[in-house]
Amino acid sequence: MRARVFVFGAVVALCGLALAGRHPAPAAAADCATAAPPPAPAPAADAGALQLSLSQLDVAKKIVGTAKAMSISERGVVIALQTAKQESQLDAFATVGRSTGAFQQIAPGPANAYAGYDRTDPAAAARGFFTVLLARDSGYANDPRDNADIAQLVQASGAGASHYAPWKHFAETLTSVLYAGTTAMTCAVGGKAGPTAIQVNGPTVTLPRGAGVTGSVTTASPETAKVLGAALSWLGTPYAWGGGTPSGPSRGIRDGGVADAHGDFNKIGFDCSGLVLYSYAQVGVSLPHSSADQFANGGQSVPWPQAQPGDLLFYGAAVHHVALFLGVLNGVPYMIEAPQSGDVVKVSAVRTGGDFRTQAVRPIPGGGAAAHA
Repeated sequence: MRARVFVFGAVVALCGLALAGRHPAPAAAADCATAAPPPAPAPAADAGALQLSLSQLDVAKKIVGTAKAMSISERGVVIALQTAKQESQLDAFATVGRSTGAFQQIAPGPANAYAGYDRTDPAAAARGFFTVLLARDSGYANDPRDNADIAQLVQASGAGASHYAPWKHFAETLTSVLYAGTTAMTCAVGGKAGPTAIQVNGPTVTLPRGAGVTGSVTTASPETAKVLGAALSWLGTPYAWGGGTPSGPSRGIRDGGVADAHGDFNKIGFDCSGLVLYSYAQVGVSLPHSSADQFANGGQSVPWPQAQPGDLLFYGAAVHHVALFLGVLNGVPYMIEAPQSGDVVKVSAVRTGGDFRTQAVRPIPGGGAAAHA
């Protein structure tokens, strides 16, 4: 049977070009690809290396521009991009407690290196990062230690150096484009802001590169496969509190707290229930824009051990988060989610601890049990 490829949204422009005509406010999302594949397969943690939102790309470009102005070597740029990817997902407005900006800097910083500037300015934050790098490891360019260890030397993170390591391939790939110019990259931006083509063959969905895990998932019906395809087509799109409509991502709203601190009201994207309602709207199923309401009124309740791809998974005694169950791959259950402010739409392993609800919801009835818990 010939595979049918569904493209959720037409690609109508290249990154950096203006969009003509009347369109909804464009989502800050893009599918960026280099001209040639990487020399070796990337690990799962950075398999989405070439998928960036436009806002993430802008942060990366400002980091690189600052590096060049300070005569920082290519390796220094790689270390900086690894660090910013881990600390904030390249979100200039990320704020966690007193930690602010792409590098999550706390003023005044070592020797006042993080004082006297707006830490949400990626160029200024990069200058602070490189200042500390030069002070603590002036020979970083030829330092035999791993990049992650040097990043830890600058950041002194309580999480340790290992958390920076998975983003090395991501940073090297991006640096080869923005710093060295040895690799060409194009960013396709759709009229509705950058959904990518997902291969859906009847009830089977083939996972895209940006999923971070390889393989395919077979659902109970072609309709459910289209639901998963719709969600996967927006991987890498920013989280935006209150964002998401049946037509796609939309501008976030203020919450007076965490979302405001991350600038969600200035972002185009999805929140958790917005991603779910959009995905099901593509097959004519209407869901409310609330994770609690989706739990209460979203469809048939099924025990977690019987959940199937496309079912909704929930968190919280008072429900506060919803995700789409993707299925089991290599013995691990996965889900598609828009997790939280400062993050992006992604594929994650299902977190069955903590406040995970053991009742899933099936908006499209039918299908047999699929034990996996």
